[in-house]
Amino acid sequence: KEVYTVERRGQTRYGVRAIAEFVWVDAWGVPQRGQGYTRDISLGGMFIRSDIQPPEKTDIQVEVSFSSLGEATSKLRISVKASVIRLESSSSTSFGPKRGFALLNRSYRLHDGSRMAEKVAD
Repeated sequence: KEVYTVERRGQTRYGVRAIAEFVWVDAWGVPQRGQGYTRDISLGGMFIRSDIQPPEKTDIQVEVSFSSLGEATSKLRISVKASVIRLESSSSTSFGPKRGFALLNRSYRLHDGSRMAEKVAD
């Protein structure tokens, strides 16, 4: 018996844990902030673990900071404009946030302090 799986995503996901800081504007026009860490990232989106969850369908700006082993800080960052497409909760007792949210990237900018790669929204 052969088993076939269908990958619905058009982009490869990478299991990357990095610090993510995010900002959105709530229904009353007040800027809100949160912080968490990425569970996975692709060019099309990402999943962020955080106990702070913006509402679904909210436009959000995210700044992800990458650090390499042996470096206290790294200049490698990705800045993303995205939409929240899904909220998740976990009953897991593992360490860290038990909630998170998935994003669909609209545009991104990858930069290391001297060079930049960019994808602008269509």
